[in-house]
Amino acid sequence: MEDKILALQKEIEAAEIGTLEKAESFKNKYVVRKGLINALFEELKSIPTEDRKRIGGLLNALKELAAHKLADNTEIKSQTKSQQPSDLTLPGDVFLAGSRHPLSIVQSRIVRTFQKIGYVVAEGPEIEDDWHNFTALNFEPHHPAREMQDTFFITEDFVLRTHCTSVQVRVLEKHKPPLRVIAPGRVYRNEAVSARAHCFFHQIDGFCIDKNISFSDLKQTLQHFTQTLFGSDTQIRLRPSYFPFTEISAELDVSCLICKGEGKDVQCVNIPAGWKLWVVV
Repeated sequence: MEDKILALQKEIEAAEIGTLEKAESFKNKYVVRKGLINALFEELKSIPTEDRKRIGGLLNALKELAAHKLADNTEIKSQTKSQQPSDLTLPGDVFLAGSRHPLSIVQSRIVRTFQKIGYVVAEGPEIEDDWHNFTALNFEPHHPAREMQDTFFITEDFVLRTHCTSVQVRVLEKHKPPLRVIAPGRVYRNEAVSARAHCFFHQIDGFCIDKNISFSDLKQTLQHFTQTLFGSDTQIRLRPSYFPFTEISAELDVSCLICKGEGKDVQCVNIPAGWKLWVVV
């Protein structure tokens, strides 16, 4: 046993582990659980009791020799690597921050659709004052639309905006017509949270102010938008409807993307002729 230990000690002392590959090979041969040193520890069980203490000491010294040689090599490599100059012109590591939210993807598609026909994007604060959110839009203090919107009031004069229409007021305060503007963003309503509703949702408010603009221009714009977003075979229809905050008012239906307006989709049961309720104009 002593001869085996002495021979293994000479091998370890003479071993060269200047590279990563050689260091890994050295570790697998001598240091790991199934290496040569642990194999000698297994043979220690067959050594006479009176010699085990002495032989065990030699094996422990051999094990420390191998561990120190491997550690010294790792330290030298680390120091060598830290002394190497860095090339600041090399491209950095790619940082993947994740993917975009489906709402952000759809909103971007809608914004691009309107930008292609001359609309510009405007934004406003989500915490809005009473003037921009209600009063400037002819929502008087006792206007029924105020009650319909179940507003989150922060103070008596400030609210979480209930619609993006407040951005219209801010744009008109700074710019003169003609204007084509869309205002995307989050809006807030004090409603019960369920699978179909939440206390906030996303809205895109759009308005066009110019001479000789009529309801037919609105219809053409909405048809262009729906066909761009859902496909060229998409059909729309406008239904007269009452809303206390718009006049004249209509609701826009979009033909079902599954049954193509034939009413055969089970999801179209409660909507005549396979149409989907889409937007208020």
